Amino acid sequence: MSAVKAVLFDMDNTLMDFVYAQVGACRAVATRLGNGNGVDLLDLFIRSHGQYESHSVIADYMASIGVYDFDLYFECCEIYDLTKLELIRPYDGVETMLATLKTMGVKTALVTNARRANAVIRLERAGLSGYFDVLVTADDTESVKPDPRHLEVALNLLGVRAEEALFVGDSIQRDVKAAKRIGMKAAYARYGDCNFFEARDETPDFFLCSPMEVLNLLELNASEADLHSGLKESLATQSRAFDFQAQGRS
Repeated sequence: MSAVKAVLFDMDNTLMDFVYAQVGACRAVATRLGNGNGVDLLDLFIRSHGQYESHSVIADYMASIGVYDFDLYFECCEIYDLTKLELIRPYDGVETMLATLKTMGVKTALVTNARRANAVIRLERAGLSGYFDVLVTADDTESVKPDPRHLEVALNLLGVRAEEALFVGDSIQRDVKAAKRIGMKAAYARYGDCNFFEARDETPDFFLCSPMEVLNLLELNASEADLHSGLKESLATQSRAFDFQAQGRS
């Protein structure tokens, strides 16, 4: 692996516990409707094939329990959005890890399937707004991962090649596959993976049990790069010595 010049991150369930926030938001909607604890609504979101922020899921849920009303629907959407945002928290160690990357001079990008407005407000809520050199969202490419265009745009803006970057994400299908398609190394944030119905048919290069382990990967990479550089210099020195000896015998 080439020396890592940039680390690209997914957002939800990689940097912040989005599922925790979504569970609380679904519970708040269910409470307003007087129907259960929100598990059924959460299940609809999980099975919505990528529409995990679409208010249409709330409409479908209300219709399924026979309580759909236009005004009540908009009230529930507001309850959902406000509760979800209120509960957004970064994982332990995320801010320290990002600050350390800045100190190390490693470039960073946030690459998310969320819309820009949602990404910006969540980053602000989590206190992570100032840590990224580049932000790429669905609004910038009109595509979603595993289409790698998000990553390609971020790499171009950062001025680094795919082999010089690492992508960190919680989804095998969306994140790991996207990175692999363009030759990037992929670190699987299994600490945040709640993709219960996702196929595990791609193998990441690295497995992370916590956000801070990103720093361990970079330290290992730097050691390997130093070793490789030292080996090349040693071979070059030996080659020059051999050439000198050959010239002396001629």
